[in-house]
Amino acid sequence: MNDLDFITDKELRKTLEDSIEYIYALFKRSKDDEQKELYREETHRVIILYVVSAIEAVLLYFYKVRGEKIEYLEYKFVQTLPPEYGHREKTNLPVIVAVQEKLEKQEYQIGLHDLVIFFKAKKLIKEKTATDILELNDVRNTFHFSKPRAKNCNLKRVEAALQLLVYTLEHAPRAMQKK
Repeated sequence: MNDLDFITDKELRKTLEDSIEYIYALFKRSKDDEQKELYREETHRVIILYVVSAIEAVLLYFYKVRGEKIEYLEYKFVQTLPPEYGHREKTNLPVIVAVQEKLEKQEYQIGLHDLVIFFKAKKLIKEKTATDILELNDVRNTFHFSKPRAKNCNLKRVEAALQLLVYTLEHAPRAMQKK
């Protein structure tokens, strides 16, 4: 698949190629009217899961190749002040003093939301694209068995997700060149 030639990590590229091939096979099969409605619905859910995972993998790849850093604040040496130093509006809550340190998030701490917000701030992802990715991620996050099922995980949503994946892959190489 030439669309992924910008990914020099051969293992990741192969995984993405195989996953995209699987997504399209599922998509084609899910449109078969002879399939039960439950089958089609569950297949749509799997497609959404794969699409979001592929987008996340591409964004994480950019992050690593570009040598970017996502930071967070950690509070160290936290000390509670005596009660007489209370806040005038929150009188029943303790006031604390701490040292605030910026630390780089490790790769395992970085999720899709972090990546989208980070690249949107750098103007490498358009506002609408960021919103679309995060909305699709919200749909994916309803796939846990303990959460209510997404009501809008239908063919229309899947087609929009596939268009978003194609758009991401088409525009990815340009984002690699900017720093």
